[in-house]
Amino acid sequence: RQSIHLSSFRRGISYIEFMTRMDRFISSGSSGPFLLRMGWEAWALVVVFLCLSCATTPQASAQILDGGDFENGLDDWFAIGPVQLTLREDAPENGCCACLVSDRSEEWTGVGQYITNELIPGRTYAVSARAKLVGTEEDTFSLKMRQIDAEGTQWIQLAQGFARSDRWREFRGAFTYEPVGEVESLRFFASGPQPGVDFILDDCSLSLVDDDWHQEALDRIDQIRKRDVVFQVTDAEGCPLPEAVIEVRHLRRRFAFGSCFNKNQLNNQQYLDFFKDNFEWAVHENAAKWVQNEWNQGVVTYDNADAVLAFCRANDIRMRGHCVFWANPIRVPAWAQSLDDDGLRAAVDARIESAVLHFRGDFAHWDVNNEMITNRFFADRLGDDIRPHMFQLVEQHDPDVVKMVNDFNVITSNRQSALRHLVESLESGGANVDALGAQGHFPKPVSGELLLTRLDNLALAGKPIWITEYDCSASDPDVRADALETIFTAAFSHPSVEGLLMWGFWADQLNNGPNAAIVESDWTLNAAGIRYQALMDQWKTEGTFPVDPDGTLELRAFHGDYCASVIIGGVRTEIPFTLTPGTQAFHLQIPISDLEGCGRCPADLDGDGRVDGVDLARLLAEWGRGGVTDLDDDGLTGGSDLAVLLAYWGDC
Repeated sequence: RQSIHLSSFRRGISYIEFMTRMDRFISSGSSGPFLLRMGWEAWALVVVFLCLSCATTPQASAQILDGGDFENGLDDWFAIGPVQLTLREDAPENGCCACLVSDRSEEWTGVGQYITNELIPGRTYAVSARAKLVGTEEDTFSLKMRQIDAEGTQWIQLAQGFARSDRWREFRGAFTYEPVGEVESLRFFASGPQPGVDFILDDCSLSLVDDDWHQEALDRIDQIRKRDVVFQVTDAEGCPLPEAVIEVRHLRRRFAFGSCFNKNQLNNQQYLDFFKDNFEWAVHENAAKWVQNEWNQGVVTYDNADAVLAFCRANDIRMRGHCVFWANPIRVPAWAQSLDDDGLRAAVDARIESAVLHFRGDFAHWDVNNEMITNRFFADRLGDDIRPHMFQLVEQHDPDVVKMVNDFNVITSNRQSALRHLVESLESGGANVDALGAQGHFPKPVSGELLLTRLDNLALAGKPIWITEYDCSASDPDVRADALETIFTAAFSHPSVEGLLMWGFWADQLNNGPNAAIVESDWTLNAAGIRYQALMDQWKTEGTFPVDPDGTLELRAFHGDYCASVIIGGVRTEIPFTLTPGTQAFHLQIPISDLEGCGRCPADLDGDGRVDGVDLARLLAEWGRGGVTDLDDDGLTGGSDLAVLLAYWGDC
C-alpha cells in the first residue's frame, strides 16, 4: 500500500513499472503478512490489471502530472532550489487555488514534479501552464524538463514566453521524448523570471499526443483545401451539350509554395528554370535587407533586389518582403549603430519610407522587424514603443501589405507562446500584426503530431501562419524526403497555415548546406526533390474530362486560379476562374454562343431526343433550384417549368 501509491493508478503506470514496484515491495521482506491478508477481491483486481497490461502496448495516461490544478494542495509538488511554496486561494486562474513561488534567489529556482518512468520513448507530449508575476510588470518564464540519462544531464525547453503581473498568460509547447539509455531521473518544472521575482502557477498539464495523425491530415486537406466545382456546358439557348470535353488547368495554387531566391544566381539558367518550374512564391534571401540596400548612409540601392523582382514579375511569381529591419545588432548597418538616438530614429523612419514605397505593389508581405523575441537592438536604443511604431509606419506607406513578425525556433523548438506574447505586446502598443512568420530550420526530422501540436499552439494567436524558411538537414536523402513529406503534409493540413517557403533548394546555394538540398550539385533531383514534386502534382487539379449527358462535369478541386477549356468539334473555348474556399459547390455556367440552338425540345434534359419520364425525374430532383431544369429562366425550378416540360412531352 505504501510502495504502490494510488496516484500511480490514477495517472496510469506501465506494466513494467507496476511489476518493478511489486518486486521491490515483495523483496522488502514485509510483503508476506500483507499478501496473506489480501482478500480475493483485491487479488482479482491485480489479475485483471496484469491481464490488461499484457494484452496491450504500454501507454501513458492522458494526464501525466498529479495535482496540476492545485485544487488539492501542494503535496504533489516540491521546491526547486531555496524557494517558498504557498497555496494561494485568493488569486487562482481557475478553481480555488494556485501555487505561489516566492523568495527566489536564482533564475532557475521554481517548482517541479518528478515524472521518471511516466513517459514513453519516441512519443510526443503536449505541455501547458498558466502563470502570473508578482513584483515586476513582465519577465521571461519557461516550462522545462531536467533529464538525466546515459548522456548526462539535459535541460529541455518545453515552453517559453513572457509572463506579466497584470494578467494570466498561457504557456504551451510540445516535445518528443527521446532518452538515451537508462533514465535515472526526469523532472518537470517551472522557472525563468529574474531572481527576486515571484510568480503564481496554475493549470499545469502534461499529456500524451495521439500519433495517428496522417489519415486525419489527409482528410483535413480534402476538407479545407478543396471545393466542389460543377461545370455546365450549354449552347446559347441554355441547352446542354453532351459532346463537350473540358480540359482543366491549375494555373496557381491558393496555398503558397515557394523558396528564397539568391541574387547571385540570376545568370544561372538552370537555377532560373528550376525556380520558375517549381515555385509560385519567392522571397529575397538577402537583397532586400537594410545592410544590403544602404551599406553607406544615404547611398541607397535596390539594383540586386530589383533584378530578382523583374524575374519574378516575368514569371508570375509572387514575392514576400524580407525584411525592413532585423533586430539583431550585427544585422544593422554599422553607420546606423553609431548614430545618437534622434539620428537613429530618423534613420528608421527614412528606411521604412524608402523600402516600403519602393516595393509597394510588388511585395505581398513585409517582415517588419525580424527576430524580435531575443533580439532588441531598436527597443534597447529607442524604447519598446519603436516596435509598434515600425508597424504603424509601414502600414501608412503601404496599407495593403501584410505586416508580419518572423522568428526562429518557433516551431522547430518551443517558442510558440513567446511569439504569441510578442504579438500581444505589439498590438497593445497600437500595431496591426496581420500574420505570423515561423522560420522552419529543422535540425532533424520531426513527427507530424509534434508539428501539428506546435502549430495549434501558435494558432491561438488567431492569425494566419506562414512557415517562411523551411529546410531539414539529414545526410540520407530518403530520410530527408520522409521529413519533407511529413512537414509539408502536416502544414498543408493545418487550417491556420497559408504558405510554406523553402530557404533554398540547390546543394551549391543553400544556407544549411547540401544535406538540406532537394537538388544535387549536378541538378539531378534527390529523393527529397522527387518527393516534393510528387506532392506538388498531388496537390493540384488538372486533367481532361468528358461531360455527362446533361452537359455537366462535377469535380472536387484544390483552391486556386484555373483555366477551363471547353472543346467541341475541335473548337476550344477558354474560361478563366478562381476557386476560393467555400462549403457550397462552385457553379460555372459555360455557354457556347456560336452553336445552333436545340430546336423545339428545351425540355429534353438528357439529350436523347425525347421528353419523357427521365426528364421529368431530373426536373423533380432539381425542384427549388436553378440550372438547366429552370426552363422558364425565372431562377428556380418549379411549377411553371413542369408545365413547359409537359407541353413538350413525347418525341422531339
